[in-house]
Amino acid sequence: MKPKEAIFEAFELKSAGRVPATVFGGGVWTIRHWQNQFGEMIADPRAYADMIIKTNEELRSPIVYVGSGYNNYLAAAVGGKIKERPLGAPDLEAALVKETADEIVGTDVTVIEKDPVIQNIREAARMVAKDIGDEVVVSVTTWGPFTLAGQMYGVEPFMKATLKKKDEVHKMLDFATRLVKQFYTPLVEEKVIPMLSIADPTGSGDLISDRVFRTFSLPYLKPLIGWAKEHGAYTWLHICGNTTDKLESIAETGASCFSLDYKVDMAVAKQRLGGKITLAGNIDPVSVLNQKSPDDVRLAGQACIDAASADGGFILTSGCDLPPTISMDNLKAMLSLAQI
Repeated sequence: MKPKEAIFEAFELKSAGRVPATVFGGGVWTIRHWQNQFGEMIADPRAYADMIIKTNEELRSPIVYVGSGYNNYLAAAVGGKIKERPLGAPDLEAALVKETADEIVGTDVTVIEKDPVIQNIREAARMVAKDIGDEVVVSVTTWGPFTLAGQMYGVEPFMKATLKKKDEVHKMLDFATRLVKQFYTPLVEEKVIPMLSIADPTGSGDLISDRVFRTFSLPYLKPLIGWAKEHGAYTWLHICGNTTDKLESIAETGASCFSLDYKVDMAVAKQRLGGKITLAGNIDPVSVLNQKSPDDVRLAGQACIDAASADGGFILTSGCDLPPTISMDNLKAMLSLAQI
């Protein structure tokens, strides 16, 4: 069985007796591992693709994530400005909206087709898929609608708007959803990627309630994921923080897989969602993967497997994106727990 086939079996809830293990994200980790910079790598799609391929030759993860760490460039492609950091993913310098959503929501989303970074991410994905896509799942990452809308509007004003300016929130979410679709369209239509990797950290239980999630996030995630399915693509959805209060709502998105943050009790999630959606996670990326030994990583990973692998539908991974200082030995320890 090829590595990607084990992932697809897990997505189809057919993986009883098989537990794949994969890295999640890892863009900042990979850039630091090779002592490169985000800006210089994305300026050269061939070099960026080769870095991803070379990294996975050593890690042997069944999923690779092109564009990980470049999520904010989608907002930059419609008028934002990027601020590079010495260590960490590039940020937006400032929100795009000054006063109202109308300043941006009328923008033609095809404007991103003129953006060199967006084009280079896609081109790198094509290169990676051509070289290793027969063996592993090649995915491309972006923010989910709620997080992307918040980045463009300003996270704090966006949170306040969910209470007092609901029309503003819906306008931004509609625009963000159209923007994400435009970003992915050539990749799914050309069958470059079989899986979308969507991170929606602002939808966290640490920031919004299940009621707010159902009112604002779910109505946009669900059709976006449905659109991906219509194009034959799976969807990996990650939401940071403690999402225990909204597990059933997340399952309603129709995502192929929900990647749980380490704050969620895996056994509880399995009890409530087993058989409904594939679960992935959720070794603590900081206190275990970054700060403990390979033996500790294996113990934590086995605890996740024991809690969630019954009846299939489980993938072992980290409970959030990888900190840049995790050792290669610890990542290999996690991946060594794959039971396929």
